[in-house]
Amino acid sequence: MYRKINYLGPLACGVLLAGAMTAFGHNGATGIIGERMMGMMMLSDQIKELAPIADAPTPADAETVIAAAEMIAMHAGPAMTDLFPEGSIEAPSEARPEIWERWQEFSAHAERLGGLGEELGLAGESLLARTPATNDVAAAPAAPPLSEWERMDFAWLMGLSAERAIVVDTVTTASIVAATPAEPAVRPVATIYADIAATCSSCHAAFRR
Repeated sequence: MYRKINYLGPLACGVLLAGAMTAFGHNGATGIIGERMMGMMMLSDQIKELAPIADAPTPADAETVIAAAEMIAMHAGPAMTDLFPEGSIEAPSEARPEIWERWQEFSAHAERLGGLGEELGLAGESLLARTPATNDVAAAPAAPPLSEWERMDFAWLMGLSAERAIVVDTVTTASIVAATPAEPAVRPVATIYADIAATCSSCHAAFRR
């Protein structure tokens, strides 16, 4: 049994959303409408794959997360909007005319879904960097310590100031650290999954009959 957390609502919503999307594929749709329904079914499959593990994924789930992320990104963005030529609302399509009246908003949903798919892929890759034993991110190898020669500055060599060497060394080290770009933070899989479910739900509420 999963522990109760704040993501339970979005996760449950994702499961319900997946079920609703799967129903699209049983209406005998053909042509462009059939293609986009198949695309929606592919998205629903990824949501169902992620639902049981999104709360607390382990390194063993990394491949599942990455595969789902690739499929989500593949079926979002222009790949999704290209399947909605203007006026393609004949049965069994459940698309609403508002899609083309508010095309920019619809496209923004599709683009956001694509971005979330890519972000989910990064989260999946971060799982691969965790050690199975501790589930912690593997530590990067420590940089070799500076040699005594590298720590010396001219004033110290000339015997003019012992303190100067310490100050220069401290400033130099701080400067190097400050100049090193920080690694971008990777959000948890559960957070990204919740955003994916929310994006799909928002788009369906606005543009699906």
